Amino acid sequence: MLKDGAPAFVTGAPGGSQLVMEVTNMSERRYPNESKEYREARAALLKDEQELVDKVKAVAEKRRKLPPGGQLKEDYVFAWANDGKIGESVKFSELFGDKTTLLLYSFMFGPNWDKPCLSCTSLMDGFDRTWYQVTRNAAFAAIAKAPAQRINAWAKERGWSQIDLLSGYESPFQADYKCQGDTDDLQWPVMHVFRKRDGKIFHFWATELQGNHVDTVWPYWNLMDFTPEGRPDIPVPPQRFRSEFLEQHYLNKE
Repeated sequence: MLKDGAPAFVTGAPGGSQLVMEVTNMSERRYPNESKEYREARAALLKDEQELVDKVKAVAEKRRKLPPGGQLKEDYVFAWANDGKIGESVKFSELFGDKTTLLLYSFMFGPNWDKPCLSCTSLMDGFDRTWYQVTRNAAFAAIAKAPAQRINAWAKERGWSQIDLLSGYESPFQADYKCQGDTDDLQWPVMHVFRKRDGKIFHFWATELQGNHVDTVWPYWNLMDFTPEGRPDIPVPPQRFRSEFLEQHYLNKE
């Protein structure tokens, strides 16, 4: 039994392990020296937060029920960009390993870019650290249009050491799957999910929103949402580097 007669909130994936969390009566003051007004406002906000969580779960359930997408156009050939196999060829079908699902994030780093996109780099920092957890259930890789050597050099600078890195420099994949515009340097960030069924590969889902397309898995913006100041009114997360290509062709484009 939970102490103080508190209700139990159950979290976890459907059908997976669950964690029971203790929650006190939210109408009662919870932390030192807080006012009654604060607790009442916080209790009201908690309802909104729970509705948001429920909505996210409901959308995810609808996503899982999507009908099959189109079959993979071709078994694309990429170049590895990880240490120890830079430039070696790998087929799309081989990226699954022993899994039936593949998450493939295409980040903005074209052949003639000086540095990658700041936002994509922010996401990749997090993706690399969570790769070992995600790959218990699904294959997970990232691809860019820049040559393999340049992707590898940037990965070393950022400390990316886990996630599978690919170059699509000589592949039509990014053009076929809407990860770029009219040229190889006009890149767009897209998270794709593919599924293998009966020996064939099908497209399952992709981010198609114009902005904040992977907002729910973006640590920086979501953490800032918890603060009194909220999200800074800036187009990209703060970084210790600049991308002149990004600034010229995306951020400052008239």
